Amino acid sequence: MNNYFSIGEMSKLHKISIQTLRYYDQIDLFKPLHVNKENCYRYYSISQFSQLDLIKYLKCLGMPLKEIKVKLNGNNEEMLQLLDNKIDIVNSKIRELEIIKKVLTKKKETIENGLKENEIGRISRKYFQTRSILSVDYEKELSYERTLELARRKIANMMEENLSIFYGGVSGLINTNDFLNNEKVHYKKSFVIIEKNIFNTKLKPYISEIPSGEFICMSYKGSYKNNYKHIKKLMDYIEYKRIPVEQYIYEICIIDPLSATSEDDLLTELQIKVKKRDIDLRCLV
Repeated sequence: MNNYFSIGEMSKLHKISIQTLRYYDQIDLFKPLHVNKENCYRYYSISQFSQLDLIKYLKCLGMPLKEIKVKLNGNNEEMLQLLDNKIDIVNSKIRELEIIKKVLTKKKETIENGLKENEIGRISRKYFQTRSILSVDYEKELSYERTLELARRKIANMMEENLSIFYGGVSGLINTNDFLNNEKVHYKKSFVIIEKNIFNTKLKPYISEIPSGEFICMSYKGSYKNNYKHIKKLMDYIEYKRIPVEQYIYEICIIDPLSATSEDDLLTELQIKVKKRDIDLRCLV
């Protein structure tokens, strides 16, 4: 019986539980090759080692046991097709992980830069490249908290469908005219800055861009509920300096509720795009 192994021996040799081997036997996936007629003990053959290795390998690739059972009876061409399919799946996961790494690295850098104490509350001019955003409109006639959380949840669901995780960073869009005329903060949209190429075509209507250019910026700490005074400070500065700006204020989350332990730790940057000055071509003659 040198070439035969009990279920216990098979379990130890292949690092697989006795319960799993018994289950494979029950579903006719992997059965002992020899049965002792005297004591009815069941034994596996050394020739079955490679078959069990293949089952473990296919299971590791994520193949269901029913499909493994079919594949064990297939030919080499079917196995090649299977491996091609699994390679495609692995490559897709690698691409997704690379994107997630890029997003998280960018988020880490943003938080590190935002935590510089001398920058908080200081108004500065910054240049940004074009940024892609995924945005949703606010529902009307709802409370501030309910509106904010519903919009945040919609964006989270969209991101989880395409990226498997939601990494936060939901920001708000404020109309400057509404702010100045009504003297209160009224959000038009919620949005999150994204990597455009990872989203499916179904979400295309929700994707737009913040154009490149110079922005007047100021960061503040604390709850969004107290943002009126910070926006007012920024708008007063812009008016005093007579800086021509565009219609919207981008309230960008640097440290959001996913990263903060309390509201006091929240960090937000206000950004307003500077208008490009029109050049009178007659001046160039």
